[in-house]
Amino acid sequence: MKYFLYLIFFISANSYAYVDLNLGYTLSVRNVDGIETDDNPDPGSARQTSSGYLINLAWFMWEYTALELNYSNKTERLIDDREVATDDDTFKIKKIDSTVITEVAGVGIRQAFANRKAAIIPSLSLGYAQYSTSGSSIYTVDNSGVESDLEIEQEKQSYSSSYAAFSLRFQFTQLVGFTLSAKTVMPDFDTSQASNNVTYSAGFSWIF
Repeated sequence: MKYFLYLIFFISANSYAYVDLNLGYTLSVRNVDGIETDDNPDPGSARQTSSGYLINLAWFMWEYTALELNYSNKTERLIDDREVATDDDTFKIKKIDSTVITEVAGVGIRQAFANRKAAIIPSLSLGYAQYSTSGSSIYTVDNSGVESDLEIEQEKQSYSSSYAAFSLRFQFTQLVGFTLSAKTVMPDFDTSQASNNVTYSAGFSWIF
């Protein structure tokens, strides 16, 4: 906390610098129904939810270029009660309840393509990120008529990564705006993973 206060003090003492603070939230819900047949009139369904938040602080040391610090947290949950069974019905997976938590903490450079007084400010950010995942899964199984829960924990794994982000800031007032952004994280600096880790977000931003 004291380092953050030092940073704010240094910024306020520099009349040429300003900070752009963005708070965002993401939410998506997807439902998939099972296929109903004569043999399976109640096929169940699957529900996948994803929610998360982000904090992005850009310190503009020059008019168009900033040092950027960011953190995001996303929780994905899948509840699937579409029953799966072996051919002889002796073993069934009756339900899956799976949760995956993803955290990304990054530092990089943001390049704006309009000055702070423009109505729309597009920006591009590139930098280093620490990418971490953890989670758990609970399988409800029926083994020859005996039902039980099998829980599997995924230990937290962290990867040194790179990130890239594009954002559009729409000015409401001189100090308050609304920001839309798309961000991709590439674990282990593997650019082939760029399309697999894209997050879209929207939120309010403040300049001070």
